Amino acid sequence: MVEPTGFLGLSHLGLVSSIGWASRGDPVVAVDPDPEAVAVLARSRLPVDEPGLDELLSAARPRMTFTTDVAALAACPLVMLTRDVPTAEDHRSDLLAVERLVTAAMPHLRPGATLVITSQVPPGFTRAVAARARRERSGAGLRVYYWAETLVVGRAVDRYLRPERIILGCEEPGAALPPTLERGLGLFRCPVLRMRYESAELAKAAINLYLSCAVTYTNTLADLCERIGADWSEVAPALRLDPRIGPAAYLRPSLGLSGGNLERDVIALHTLAAGCGVDGSFIDAIIECNARRTRWVMDKLEALVFAEVPRPTVAVWGLAYKKGTRSLKNAPARRVLSALEGRAAVRAYDPLAGAADVGAGVLVVSRRDEAPLGADCLLILTDWDEFAAADPAALRRIMRRPLVIDCAGALEGRRGELDGVEYVSMGRAP
Repeated sequence: MVEPTGFLGLSHLGLVSSIGWASRGDPVVAVDPDPEAVAVLARSRLPVDEPGLDELLSAARPRMTFTTDVAALAACPLVMLTRDVPTAEDHRSDLLAVERLVTAAMPHLRPGATLVITSQVPPGFTRAVAARARRERSGAGLRVYYWAETLVVGRAVDRYLRPERIILGCEEPGAALPPTLERGLGLFRCPVLRMRYESAELAKAAINLYLSCAVTYTNTLADLCERIGADWSEVAPALRLDPRIGPAAYLRPSLGLSGGNLERDVIALHTLAAGCGVDGSFIDAIIECNARRTRWVMDKLEALVFAEVPRPTVAVWGLAYKKGTRSLKNAPARRVLSALEGRAAVRAYDPLAGAADVGAGVLVVSRRDEAPLGADCLLILTDWDEFAAADPAALRRIMRRPLVIDCAGALEGRRGELDGVEYVSMGRAP
């Protein structure tokens, strides 16, 4: 009989991980000290919007036990610490919630148990926990590992169940793994890259810094295209066919880093480099470029809308920072709406995010085509699929001025169908 695997911390990461693990057929004890969070889950309801997760929970629910009792982890030879790390307004990580869970779990880990930290923690954190386990549970034979989390909001279920690789931080990378951990890793049928703790902790941030470089690079080149008469949509395919860059590269212009995770890791590496005396000036440039990126859409509005209509009606499609989520964490929409406050009447629509997510000053409507009704401009800030399916004829008919400023590339592939619609997107001269 397979013993249960414990999951401690049931935020987004913990929910996807525990439900995904149970969907493989193993029993799971899912623990969170928050009674409200556990009560909701016990009713098979999910506090997060993640495609496919509800269906996965329905299938896995008979193998899952949800509880607030941290002592229940004593039944588990393998325990995963799966609490997302909150970030402050300046995008710096707040590790207090994770540290509290380590403190709560430590007395209840049974002798010989394996603790795997999957929370996004800085280099040195896991080694400190391993040292603490030896100090506080001397003789218990606890083993500590770090499993770098590589989920993507909106695609988290697929990313968890079918990872391209697992990054595993070990105290001794060459030593044999505990049988329970080795068996669990084998269920994913992908390469397992074993490395020292600090390497694994750095790897996730290194991935996000690389992606942030690509975002900044793309936006800079797209702006240059607008100035010299080039078209970024013509340049990007040449880059994707270069094997050193590849088809999945971040080459779509945007309003910069969003969602919190990329910017959090950029800030973390900036701080780490400064503390170690490493020249991180190129990281400074990424931070500065992205802080200014909202200026692109405001410049377009100044030139094309405010110059003609002192107080226009601006329609907004998309509030969430990306499609597939309702989260507005570090969303471009927040910055744009703040810049429009007091200068325009704003009607907004998002398939998931609502009025409670944006606060006062913005009229949030319940239907896509209600937002541009009588508007002087339509801003597209998120690339939801239903925006790409919009009827150009309807926009011409219902808007006071059929002007679309597409900041997300939602209608980029349909430019040829936009007769009668003034269409503005990134990376192309007007």
